[in-house]
Amino acid sequence: MVETDELDERLLSALRENSRESFVELSKRLDTSEGTVRARLKKLTDGGVIRSFTIRTAMKNVKAIIDINIDTNVNTVDISTKIGKIKGVEQVFEVSGDWDIVAIVETMSTAELNDIIEQIRKIPRTQSTQTRLILREI
Repeated sequence: MVETDELDERLLSALRENSRESFVELSKRLDTSEGTVRARLKKLTDGGVIRSFTIRTAMKNVKAIIDINIDTNVNTVDISTKIGKIKGVEQVFEVSGDWDIVAIVETMSTAELNDIIEQIRKIPRTQSTQTRLILREI
């Protein structure tokens, strides 16, 4: 992994807010040259700090967090990968604490959300789920 400095951290913060902002606008915002922004972005991408550029939409009606418990001594990566391939699952995190995996989902309806929950529960070695609806995204 590449080491980052204060300028890299400011660039990452700006990209988290709007990853479509132009190099020119980013350079103005960060008070540096466009060439520096391009070089830093390439370094961060090539070095694995930035793994992907994503978008956030407001098109779907139902967004939820699904907490998932799995059996002990199971390869969490395998189950996380299967969950990530389900249509409507936007992000998957392996976490510490009371739950093993957390999935963020976006659907058009609660019926679609329920379908995703059922698909997750059918994955072998999945013990339980808990779903929380997201009421407001800031």
